[in-house]
Amino acid sequence: MRYKCTVCYDGSQFHGFQTQSDLRTVQIEIEAALEIIHKRKVNIFACSRTDAGVHAYGQIFHFDSEIKMPEWNMQNAINSRLPNDIYIKKVEIVSEDFHARYQVSKKEYHYLIDVGEYDPLKRNYRYYPKYHKTNIEAMEAASKVFIGVHDFKSFTKNHEIKNTVREIYDIEFIREGSLVTIKFIGNGFLHNMIRIIVAMLLEVGWGNLSKDDLEYILKQKNRKLAPKLAPANGLYLYKIYYNEKN
Repeated sequence: MRYKCTVCYDGSQFHGFQTQSDLRTVQIEIEAALEIIHKRKVNIFACSRTDAGVHAYGQIFHFDSEIKMPEWNMQNAINSRLPNDIYIKKVEIVSEDFHARYQVSKKEYHYLIDVGEYDPLKRNYRYYPKYHKTNIEAMEAASKVFIGVHDFKSFTKNHEIKNTVREIYDIEFIREGSLVTIKFIGNGFLHNMIRIIVAMLLEVGWGNLSKDDLEYILKQKNRKLAPKLAPANGLYLYKIYYNEKN
């Protein structure tokens, strides 16, 4: 039996999602809970990885089990064995041909920027720019450069991947008081791609770069031209989309 799970987590105290030896990760905690339930090692397969400090509202993973249990019971069984910074929001029984990673149609990430007064209680969940005079309107206008199909080689930390072409369907800026949420929807994102894009958009917001500069950097396919990286704590894996049958 295959179970599809939607999980949210506070990434502040994790070294990312994927298992790493001698480091606390989300995958290690979930698999430990499943091992208690199954009394054997259970591997999970996630739709995506997140880096240290990155949060998730809608991360998806699946696992196979010989245990036939109602969806709510399985959700409760896992949650009762997880630490408080991870929570399974939904469990679904799916067909054996479902795969959390390979059948993704698009991904949605949010990046939170607060241009108001610094609040230490929120520091792990949004980015407070060092410059309070940030031109959000200029950032929003410049972000249109990235919409569409492009080679994002300039905007990834991974220099070994061969295919760096991705499509961004939409970038939306949502303003709620001093909080600015930048919503990214695309068919996939490279390692650190969103954090690099946000960092370079902030350079526009601070008057250090222009929209034309970003367009030039994108076309050059050279990471050295985009050396900035926005902090992980502002980034959220928000939603994963699948085809209707999944």
